[in-house]
Amino acid sequence: MDTTLRFGFRKAGDMQRRRVCAVVGVLSSFLVVVSVSGQGAPAPQIGAPAPQIRVETMYPRHAAPGRTTVINVAVPSPDPVQSAEISPAAGVTVAGIKGSGSGSEQNIGWWEISLDVAKDAAPGDRSLVLVLRRGRTAPVTVSVPTHGPTIADLRIAPPQSNQPAAELQLAATDTAGDLGDSPYVWFMADCGGEPIVGALRGKVNAGVVRAALPDLRTAHGGGPPPTGKCDLQVRLTDSAGVDSNTLKTTLELKN
Repeated sequence: MDTTLRFGFRKAGDMQRRRVCAVVGVLSSFLVVVSVSGQGAPAPQIGAPAPQIRVETMYPRHAAPGRTTVINVAVPSPDPVQSAEISPAAGVTVAGIKGSGSGSEQNIGWWEISLDVAKDAAPGDRSLVLVLRRGRTAPVTVSVPTHGPTIADLRIAPPQSNQPAAELQLAATDTAGDLGDSPYVWFMADCGGEPIVGALRGKVNAGVVRAALPDLRTAHGGGPPPTGKCDLQVRLTDSAGVDSNTLKTTLELKN
């Protein structure tokens, strides 16, 4: 049965929400709506250790050897992330940090942490901690698998006459043969408002994965429908649950 999950993070003041929509299968009706309030940390006392900040969400959770993986992390804090720490650090390097603070402890700031993983990095779990001016995040786990699927040549095919939405097409390889017949294809669309994150069942044929992309004008979940261009990120997970690299493109929304 196809399902759709939508998760909202409430903001202070105007109560606007940064919404993450997880769509499973082709576009279907919204079934569950859950709102989670970011918990602000109390002001630290003089001489007290820096408070831990709870990470709201992160994805992907795998960083395969021999490539750079961008980890998206949601942090309820107005402070910018100053650095990131990996433990154990052997074979994994923090290559970049991109994002912005949220404005208050009740809002969600989104950060992109780029991790370079060496080809000979030992497989296993690593601890990732983000360091902010007034605190540190609680550790989250990033796993280095023995291998990971690789995707390339991302394309967006226009909808056919009998289809309501466009189709994602990408080339995929997996040296261990774990791709499966129907891998999950994950996307994040930034259309200038709240980001939309979805998971679609893809179909594999001769190394090409296809997945029907929902109409982002109706999947955005409240507020005025987006128009113009959307920045799109796409990745997939194989049958073992291991994440691929991430590809980016631009989608033009037409009336």
